[in-house]
Amino acid sequence: MELRREPRYSISTSGRYRRGTGIRFDISIKDLSEYGCQFYDVVGRLEAGDEITLRIGKIGPLHAKVRWIERRCAGVEFDQPLYPAVLDHIIAQGGKDEFRTLS
Repeated sequence: MELRREPRYSISTSGRYRRGTGIRFDISIKDLSEYGCQFYDVVGRLEAGDEITLRIGKIGPLHAKVRWIERRCAGVEFDQPLYPAVLDHIIAQGGKDEFRTLS
């Protein structure tokens, strides 16, 4: 069983990312924690190790690094953890507000 260092929240909100100064791509964010998030990447051009700039709803820019890719789902780690108030705001705006620990 994989242990996580923080709680994860199931949300449903829109966002966007870009690599460097490139084109922005719209995404659907489905999982969030203080340290990162998971989203579906329709374009499928990301690779593990890519550094991106991310917006979650109206929050951002957040700098992040792609940690893994699996079937067009990407997991990213933020360069700086989200402040608790920012995390709470995104969860409140993101709809589901369901706490879960992924295993």
